[in-house]
Amino acid sequence: MTAAPDPAEITPPIDPAVYGRPRRFGVGAWAVIALCVLCVVAGAAVTKFAPRIWGDDAPPLAPPAAPSAAESFDLPAPATAPVPGAAPAADVAASSAEIAALQSRVLALETSQARTVNAAAAALAAASLAEATQGSGSFETELAALERVLPLSGEVRALRPYAENGVTSRAALAADFDASAARAAVAARDPGERAGFLARIGHALTAIVTIRRVGAGGEGPDAVLARAGDAVAEGDLEGALKSLRDLPPKAAEAMAPWRTRALQRIAVDRQVATIRAMALSDLMAVSRAQP
Repeated sequence: MTAAPDPAEITPPIDPAVYGRPRRFGVGAWAVIALCVLCVVAGAAVTKFAPRIWGDDAPPLAPPAAPSAAESFDLPAPATAPVPGAAPAADVAASSAEIAALQSRVLALETSQARTVNAAAAALAAASLAEATQGSGSFETELAALERVLPLSGEVRALRPYAENGVTSRAALAADFDASAARAAVAARDPGERAGFLARIGHALTAIVTIRRVGAGGEGPDAVLARAGDAVAEGDLEGALKSLRDLPPKAAEAMAPWRTRALQRIAVDRQVATIRAMALSDLMAVSRAQP
């Protein structure tokens, strides 16, 4: 027994397009396509064969016409771009002058600073030397330090002979003066080789017990030694040496060792005082000349 058909399958479609004939390209569409293909082929042919047909005789392109005076009247002139590295001569000269002035300033400062340092070092070394020479010991180390900052100083070189062993201090000279003066007083009373026996006995006794006048008046050896002793007590070695010039030859010979040590002390003190004054003067001059 056959089943009855479904009504949906029997009902025909309502859309008319289902029953229409399918659309195809018409003559106009094919004409447009053919025209496009011809244009493409023609363009390719011109590109390929144009140089062979015209060669190099093709007219050159005309340059663009320059704008007339009326058209360019209101146009501003183009700014000239600066050439790199080509600065004006005036600017270069000014820069060179400024650099030279700056270099001169720096050099002056460096020179002034070096002079100040050297002057201060010399003043400090001179002060150390002055303190070291006050005693009776060596001042070799202090003199070497001063020679490093004042190598050309004649005053510094003059101290070299005394540096290793030093010189007798003023205090030691004052303490030794009385003993030296006593020997000088005895020598001043020496009667000589032609003196009699009693004179020789008397001189021998004075060598054991010295009797010396301490008054500064008069012109005898005792008076000269007294005046010299007073000058030594006051610290005046120069005055003492001046007084000792009046001693007779034998007394002067007895005082010679003390006199030599006193002369050495005076020479060292004078040189040290000169060195110290020069060092301080240089330091003050450099300080005032600071830029």
